[in-house]
Parts: sequence; C-alpha cells; structure tokens
Amino acid sequence: MGFNGKSLILIGSILFIFQIANFFSIEVVTPELERAQVLASIASLIIIFIGFLFNQFEPLAGEKADLKGENNFLFDKNIPDEVIDELAWGSEAILTSTAASSILIHNDGENILRRGITSSNDFNPGETCLRSIKDMKLISLANTKFYPGRDEFFNFCPNIPSVLVVPINSKAFILIGGWSAKCFTKSDEKWINNWSKKINNIFSKNNI
Repeated sequence: MGFNGKSLILIGSILFIFQIANFFSIEVVTPELERAQVLASIASLIIIFIGFLFNQFEPLAGEKADLKGENNFLFDKNIPDEVIDELAWGSEAILTSTAASSILIHNDGENILRRGITSSNDFNPGETCLRSIKDMKLISLANTKFYPGRDEFFNFCPNIPSVLVVPINSKAFILIGGWSAKCFTKSDEKWINNWSKKINNIFSKNNI
C-alpha cells in the first residue's frame, strides 16, 4: 500500500475500531486502563485527521491525454556538437524520467530543438513564455484547460494538458508539455530548472 491520505485514513480507522472492540471486551475497567483507551482513541483519530488533510492537499494527476502531433526529434544542425549532445541527453532524460511528453527549446527567435509529441507548425512564444524569460522564473501551468492564454501553446502541441516554461537566459527557454494535468512534481521542476542553468553555461561557452 502506498503512503497516501487514503492509506492513513484506513490505518487510523482500523486502529480506532480495535480500540472500541478492546474496550468492550474488558471485564474490569480501571482508571489507568480508561486513560490508555482514551489516549489510544485520540491517537487513532489524529491519524485519520492527518489522512484527510494529506488527501486534500495531495496533487492528483489527471488521465493521460490523447495528444495530437507527431513524435519528433528535430534540432538545428548549425549548433555545435557539444551543445546538441547536451540538449539531446537532457531532453531524453526528461522524457523518460518524468511525465513529460513534449519538449521544445527556443533560443533568440529560433526553435533549436523539438522532441516528443509536438506540432509541425512553427512555434512563436507568446505572453507566458516572454514573461518567464523576462522575470527569469519557472512558470508552471498545471492545467491548461483553465488557462486563458492556452492558445499560445497550440503550435507547440494543440491539446497539451500541462506546461512548464523554464527560462535559460533572457532570450532562451525550455518549453515542456506533460501527458496529463498536474503531472509534474516539485522535484521535476527543481531538476529541470537546474539543467537550464547548465544549458546557459554551455550556450555562453559556445557563444550562442
């Protein structure tokens, strides 16, 4: 059984039932036993309460979307091999170790890499992507269905359910789409954000 809110509620409920059953099976009730029963019951109820809280705030990923697009691996052949090798390695790692379905890397007006399920249309960054590189902050859209500016990502992947925009520098960013809503964890975001800093160093080294 995985550690989640439902398992805590189940465990707490079982313990509470055991406390009640034990209490009614006792023939002689002493003050010490009463105190022990009360404390055990309170502990069981606290576990149930924590389970409800855990279940309430635990992010629930949506169902995997049937994405529209082609499975691509396209890159700018004019970019130095060192840069392409790093982008190829990192994009593969993201696609295989996270819930990412699509990756696009944009630099200075050019889409230098597309990988995964992406549209064949030319992608141009809009308000969300430009705000990310202006503020140099990762932007997470956990559910694009409710995002007013979701049309910005139509030429990335038409029906992508979740998006991460990760700035590299003031003119470059990584665009990552997920298979479902709420599918990226904080660990995913931290790892990808650290990788973007490595890319920036490689870009600077190769004058990109």
